Amino acid sequence: SEVRADLDAALAEDPPKTLREGGLLCEGYDDDLDDLIAEHREHQSWLEGLAAREKDRLGVTHLQVDRNKTDGYYLQLGNSETDAAPEAYREVKTLKNSTRYTTEELADRERRILRVEEERADVEYRLFCELRDWVGEHAGVLQRVGRALAELDALASLAEHAAANRWTRPDLVDGDDLRIEGGRHPVVEQTTEFVPNDAAFGDGRRFLVVTGPNMSGKSTYMRQVALIVLLAQVGSFVPADDARVGLVDGIYTRVGALDELAQGRSTFMVEMQELSRILHAATDRSLVILDEVGRGTATYDGISIAWAATEYLHNEVRAKTLFATHYHELTALADHLEDVANVHVAAAERDGDVTFLRTVREGATDRSYGVHVADLAGVPAPVVERSRDVLDRLREEKAVEARGSASEPVQAVFDLESGEFASPNSHEERDSSADVASDGGDAESGETIPPDVEAVLDDLRDVNVNETPPVELLSRVREWQQRLDD
Repeated sequence: SEVRADLDAALAEDPPKTLREGGLLCEGYDDDLDDLIAEHREHQSWLEGLAAREKDRLGVTHLQVDRNKTDGYYLQLGNSETDAAPEAYREVKTLKNSTRYTTEELADRERRILRVEEERADVEYRLFCELRDWVGEHAGVLQRVGRALAELDALASLAEHAAANRWTRPDLVDGDDLRIEGGRHPVVEQTTEFVPNDAAFGDGRRFLVVTGPNMSGKSTYMRQVALIVLLAQVGSFVPADDARVGLVDGIYTRVGALDELAQGRSTFMVEMQELSRILHAATDRSLVILDEVGRGTATYDGISIAWAATEYLHNEVRAKTLFATHYHELTALADHLEDVANVHVAAAERDGDVTFLRTVREGATDRSYGVHVADLAGVPAPVVERSRDVLDRLREEKAVEARGSASEPVQAVFDLESGEFASPNSHEERDSSADVASDGGDAESGETIPPDVEAVLDDLRDVNVNETPPVELLSRVREWQQRLDD
């Protein structure tokens, strides 16, 4: 209170922009300063009345007193009345419509004003430095007060927002729980009619693979979980109907797309470096948010990285993790890793139209509806229609025509095994070779295939590659290799 009282008594209510302009300190703060202020005020009063006195004395109407950096203080007469200027008026400058003058008395007043202003600036600056040093001695108190006010301001803001937006008090526990009912994103809910969603982690459920269409809300869902955990841990109410939140030692996120070309880092490199930091720093008390890791490279490379990162987070790090992906192959991990579970953002399709429900449900989905999003984004109709046709053919492993502008359509077949387009002839040759092999003969030598090899081939023909999970498929390949080796 002492510091505040002294500052109120010292500092002007509307101080100047710089320390040496004058007017920084209040009148009454220092006797010497008060004398200079009084003298300056007396000079200003004389100047303010000068124009009226000269008009009455000379009988003119167009006369004014002003000041600028070039001419200092001057008397200005309109050119139609310059004949009335007495001998004491010394001409300073002639303008188009007026003439400027000074007098010995005015020049003397100017010198006295400049002296007072300079002295006042020096005195005020000295007094300000003394005041500043005195306040510095109380810096510890001021910093404590500042921190208290900042904390109070933050808590008041959180409380006001919580009351206005129906937030609830979370149950914060020193454990590993994370259960959210009716969770919402605190920012997005301000701009749209938000669909609340639940999130649950626990025994046998530490890693959630989040699938669903593009633009359906996967990223928003994951971010709202992270924000609810953060808000709960700083002591705030949270945007949810109910929440039980265990303390975390960190929230690690890999979201969005960003490159740093000036530093020679592509989008994928930035993504991998962020993933690396997460895998090195996260612990079993952390919350990890991964949004489409691996999408910035070739499909098989991306799936491989996402698959391996999932295994590492599940087996080694053990952090609670939300992983949004369009690699639907990853959903098979829920059948083989005990703490992995699948959730998806639901969508409804009817007569070719897709509606995003924004609701998170248990289980996986196998559709991304990317072509539909392209349509919503305004991609030209011919491109959208062609996309649908190519997508349907690729799903059915049918030939796709490469349509040029000046040539006949050329058919190509996408080979899922090699990940490349092949000509129809090579596709047919491979099929005919398989037919020969299935008849029990070697395509080149005509030799009979041994029964044990034929048995492996029969098992291979019975496998549906599209429906068999990758882990199970890999296990069966190893079994076939063992049988052939024996």
